[in-house]
Amino acid sequence: MRPKSQASTLEKVLSALKHLRRWELFNGRDLSKEFYEGRFLEQEDLYSLRDHCKLDSDAFDNWVAQTRRQDAGDLVNVASLNRHNTPQILTVSSNHRAIRIGYITQYLKFMAETVARVRPDFVTLKPRIDRMAQDFKNLTPRTRDSARNSAAYRTPPKLVFKAYLNIAKPGSVDNPFKSPARQLRHYIVMRLQFETGMRIGEVLGLWLEDIDYGAESSIRVVRRHHDARDPRVRQAVAKTEPRLLPINNDLARLIHKYVIEVRSHIPEAQNHPLLFVTHAKNGCGKPISRKAITQEMGLVVNTRPDTFAGLTRHQFRHRFSLDAKERMTEQGIPDDVQGPILQYLLGQRSPKSQETYTQIHTAKRARKTLREINQRRHDNAKKTHIAKPDDDRDQ
Repeated sequence: MRPKSQASTLEKVLSALKHLRRWELFNGRDLSKEFYEGRFLEQEDLYSLRDHCKLDSDAFDNWVAQTRRQDAGDLVNVASLNRHNTPQILTVSSNHRAIRIGYITQYLKFMAETVARVRPDFVTLKPRIDRMAQDFKNLTPRTRDSARNSAAYRTPPKLVFKAYLNIAKPGSVDNPFKSPARQLRHYIVMRLQFETGMRIGEVLGLWLEDIDYGAESSIRVVRRHHDARDPRVRQAVAKTEPRLLPINNDLARLIHKYVIEVRSHIPEAQNHPLLFVTHAKNGCGKPISRKAITQEMGLVVNTRPDTFAGLTRHQFRHRFSLDAKERMTEQGIPDDVQGPILQYLLGQRSPKSQETYTQIHTAKRARKTLREINQRRHDNAKKTHIAKPDDDRDQ
């Protein structure tokens, strides 16, 4: 998969294969050896592996660690992770589970064909390998249609995002962060997503030199994959194309304030060029992670759980694209010109990529058009009905 897949995809594949390896270890299995000997997974094995795929990896590891500390006589038989004996631990979503099964299916087929190819009876084994892969693939849970389940359809109205930013604003009485520095950092990060449409990986990958202050302040989105000056083990690199994005002067002022009044006073932060750093005692000055931003979002969401229910980081990007599309429509910019503009702002390589981001706008325009058509029909029918008595009187 390496030549054709993005780094993020490879991480997901490796994560799924690590989960497969957990299943092997706890069942005392060596699938490569079994496949070499011509023994492939039976239906009971596939059910066991299917149920294993729904378990959260970290929660499963913790559960097993606790189980191993028990006496051998009381040890739960984790080797039989079948549909009747699945441990009651944290599970993943159906979509996550389906993705795992898909990657593991590909790998099982690849591994079985690779190790069995040296056998003289490989031709007769090939149909069994294909059947094993197909049987496991058939166990994939049903998920909602990707288009209907996309973040575009779940993107809340603009008022929800404004309410979020009002709570996250430094000095707000409802702000869940006690530290002024943390308040300022989180507010800037979320405003960057809301006002520029940048991905969270792009925001966290910003360097000090990427900010241009002045009469027309702007931000440069740069792809720096595996740069030696980036100290992060897992770099939140930009998935999209490089671009120059204008920013509000007020936002530029806040970024400058963060750099001068907060970041410059953290000695550890001077060892790298990343803009946003941690402020906690443990690891102070290190580049902040996506997980930390997600946790901070959770704290803000909990202040208004009803208003912010289901709100995610990526929906800030969706909201930006919808607002940009509506603004261009109001300004009378033709659709064939809107596409390239939005493609540049979002940093997308293909025009098709923006379809997910503009589904709500397209549906809204379609409903508006239909209402206008129906209203026109109603008005015409009403005029025709009124005109008939006049025609009779003239005769």
